[in-house]
Amino acid sequence: MNEPLIVCGRLFSPELVQHLSQLAVQEPPPRKNDMAREVCEHLAWRSPNGRPALSSAKVALRKLARRGLLDLPSGRPAGPQTHRLRSSGERLPRLDAVPGRVDRVQDLSLHLISGPADPHHRLWNDLIIAQHPCGNAPLVGPQLRYLVGSAHGWLGAIGFGPAAFVLGARDQWIGWSTRARLSQLKQVVGLARLLIRREVRCANLASKVLSLVLERLPEDWQSRYGVRPVLVETFVDRARFTGLCFGAANWLRVGASRGRGRLGPKLAAKSLKDIWVFPLAPRARRRLQEEAPPPLTPQPLIQGLAQTDWCAHELDGLDLGDARLDRRARLILEARWNQPQASFYGSFAGWSPAKASYDFIGHPQAPISLASLLAPHHQATQARMAAEKLVLLPQDTTTLNYTGLRQTIGLGPLGEDKGRGLWLHSLLAFRPDGLPLGLLQAHSWARPETPSATTRGRNAKSIDEKESVRWLEAFQAAAAAARRMPQTQLVVLTDREGDLYELHDAVQIGPPNLHTVIRAQHDRVLASHQKLWAFMAAQPVGRNQRLKVPRRRGQPARIARVQVRWAPITIQAPAVGCKKGWPSLSLWGVWVCEPNPPPGVEPIEWMLLTDLPVQTGAQAWEKVQWYCRRWGIEEWHRVLKTGCGAEHREFKTAEHLQRVLAFDLMIAWRVLVCLKLGRVLPQLPARLFYSPDELHVLSRLKKKDSSVVGQRR
Repeated sequence: MNEPLIVCGRLFSPELVQHLSQLAVQEPPPRKNDMAREVCEHLAWRSPNGRPALSSAKVALRKLARRGLLDLPSGRPAGPQTHRLRSSGERLPRLDAVPGRVDRVQDLSLHLISGPADPHHRLWNDLIIAQHPCGNAPLVGPQLRYLVGSAHGWLGAIGFGPAAFVLGARDQWIGWSTRARLSQLKQVVGLARLLIRREVRCANLASKVLSLVLERLPEDWQSRYGVRPVLVETFVDRARFTGLCFGAANWLRVGASRGRGRLGPKLAAKSLKDIWVFPLAPRARRRLQEEAPPPLTPQPLIQGLAQTDWCAHELDGLDLGDARLDRRARLILEARWNQPQASFYGSFAGWSPAKASYDFIGHPQAPISLASLLAPHHQATQARMAAEKLVLLPQDTTTLNYTGLRQTIGLGPLGEDKGRGLWLHSLLAFRPDGLPLGLLQAHSWARPETPSATTRGRNAKSIDEKESVRWLEAFQAAAAAARRMPQTQLVVLTDREGDLYELHDAVQIGPPNLHTVIRAQHDRVLASHQKLWAFMAAQPVGRNQRLKVPRRRGQPARIARVQVRWAPITIQAPAVGCKKGWPSLSLWGVWVCEPNPPPGVEPIEWMLLTDLPVQTGAQAWEKVQWYCRRWGIEEWHRVLKTGCGAEHREFKTAEHLQRVLAFDLMIAWRVLVCLKLGRVLPQLPARLFYSPDELHVLSRLKKKDSSVVGQRR
């Protein structure tokens, strides 16, 4: 199988089918429910009640099996399990005066177990069964086992196995797309067992053993399985252990597990475990991000806008599992474009098309979601981006207030005394002249009514456990687009809320044509032990400039006189949570400050951080001008709410509101681009955007207005 195929309305990639095939032949064989849950996890396949669509996934698995693409397991045999580790029944070998310091241990070495026939195979089992918390639980899939030997006796045992298929904190740290994870997962190995015998009291022995085993692991794994790993991961049960030995061996703690187990249920059933990783090769994360992106044909913005039927063009490639649903989606978009300010019902010419559209929005089974409806628009946006040399990508969050919909289920709070509704985080694409190219990513969600009960504070959580992960997810959408258009330079722009250490870290290992300009919020500690603001204030003024400031917060538009400073900086990782021990990052700071603002006006002060070099005044001012384009996404929010009336929709569930929102998002982009075109390219002929009938009506209106003005004179 070399091409993706659609089964039960879902797209199965070759990488997913290959993973399912490997999973099916593991020992012990997984249950069919487990395999169905794996499919639902990967495809985000949910029933109308929000639970994994296990029954539909099982049907899809059976269809794959009938096509000869998958060998389903016949099921586990009844009775007691026989795959557990087996003990030899003998006593553990004695130890002889183990020193209290690792540098005094004689002949410390590792013995690789060659297989079940190895005479030390049962000894490894005996040690793990007797003293490891996992007892006789098996290691599944490919594995390596080592005994820790010395002149004083056998000191412990180590075991490696396959990595976890899905692991939120690890995947976020790597910057994995689903395609990259499926193709590169084989290069990640899991440390499944680490045991130093209870009788041994030797300082730093565990960290020394970790260093020794990781030196030879890549060669041993490649020799046995033909793949050279570039990353090792492991889990540490925080209820039993601290993980200090991993920190001493230079491992990084990237987050925590969700407590669901390898193929477990949606709700946590196991104790939470810290996730530690260790790169085995330089630039390991960038290597793991490698993937073969789908081909992309550039299409200039004007060419796309001039399409006779732009709605069909914008939804080209939409696949909702039924051609009738695809056609209805295009009709809804056309109706909304014809009357963008009308209510949803008022967009349609009569009861019949309105009823069909409401049935579409409320369809209980079809894979209709904000993501699926916007997918073809995202592709069209990337085609327009690929035709440009430079694209600016501002991202921002806004609220959608539906407080009046008291019976709508699935809504959440919008903040203190701000009503109820949904949150929307978007990533837009703009040309440097301010023309919007489209929406690259959008995510809508409702906050829970009450915060989740947890004993850990916010700083103790990893980024994937926080709502602010949306900034990283948008950046990863930009990274996926950047890989498809290496000839285009992409720059992600964020306001102060996006000043996350993880985002500064992600750009360091992202595609070479993807960069960031982020307005700083935190007065970070630098490698020189100075604070960011104090360090930048000590830099000389490199440029004085006039800056056009748009109207905001009741203040009119004005021209501000600002001073610009810039300098290279190295920020340290925050010494909180799992970021302790993470590396310092080299960036450039650009500080824009208005020393003499008009009376009663808030002065301009922007501390911009970027990974791009800033060595001249022209380069510094270029970054400032790029950041000014971030206001374009706020204009888009106004068009969405005021021009398209996105907050005036009335539906029974939040899911239905999000489906309608997908159409409003595309309409808001089209409206904004038409508004901007008149200012940026006023010489364009009107026939590019209006039909002959529409031009005739506009011409008559213009003549009528001219005659009225003449009569008044």
